[in-house]
Amino acid sequence: MIPGAILMVVFLIVFNGVVIKTGNVGLMVNHYSGQIDPHIRSAGYNRVSLLTGQEMIEIPTYQRMYTMVRDTGEGSVNGDDSVPVNTLSANTLNVDVSVAYHIESDDPAKVVDLYRKYRNQFSGDDFHAFENSTLRPVFQQAVVDAFGRDNTSHLMSGAGKLAAASYAKDELNQRFNPDGIVIDDVAIRTIYPDDATATSLRTRLQAQQNLRLAKLNQQLATVINQTAVLKAQGDSTATRIRAASLTARLVRFRHVKDITIVGVPQGAMISVPPSDAISTTP
Repeated sequence: MIPGAILMVVFLIVFNGVVIKTGNVGLMVNHYSGQIDPHIRSAGYNRVSLLTGQEMIEIPTYQRMYTMVRDTGEGSVNGDDSVPVNTLSANTLNVDVSVAYHIESDDPAKVVDLYRKYRNQFSGDDFHAFENSTLRPVFQQAVVDAFGRDNTSHLMSGAGKLAAASYAKDELNQRFNPDGIVIDDVAIRTIYPDDATATSLRTRLQAQQNLRLAKLNQQLATVINQTAVLKAQGDSTATRIRAASLTARLVRFRHVKDITIVGVPQGAMISVPPSDAISTTP
């Protein structure tokens, strides 16, 4: 029994086991020789020989989200972690940003090269050192570059946010794709202008509203003038129509009402000079 127990203890010491979390892959690194096993370990239980200096380094290959926001309870770093930027309009803004990315695992050589390039930032299953030291500064710079090429008023719009996010995503993929890191999405979530910029934006917005109101008033005045012109034209047309409908006979008989009738005895004869007779011939 004793020899068997001793063998069991020796086996456990020499051949220890490590469980790689779901969504991660493992790299076997020998700290004595500095060699990296090119064979990638999958999630689950994997045997490790501690006495030979082996260590299993876990690298996540599932999609991760790195968030830099003003809200102290949400971001990847405590405190106000929003990204300060300057725009083409020389305004200062703070931006809440989230970057979604993943590490390719289809090509084991890229995973090995990634570790070899940044090996001092990897330790066991702790990936935060790599994110904070390598990814974070580049994420921030891409956002700064995206905002520095556009004016403030456009960036504050929905279209401006999408354009800035697309530019940052393209820049990040150019930077990290050779290392096997793929940027899936960049989201510009919220933009906070400083006091001077906020005042300037309010003034600009008020001026735009005043301009739109002036244009609407001008359009309304044009419509009113056109209505008056159409009414005048209608009245003139009605007058011409009435004038055209008056025949010579109608004009003569319209003046019959102006004739004064003088009373005469019944049966008396009235002689009217021919020149004063009213003609009824058309």
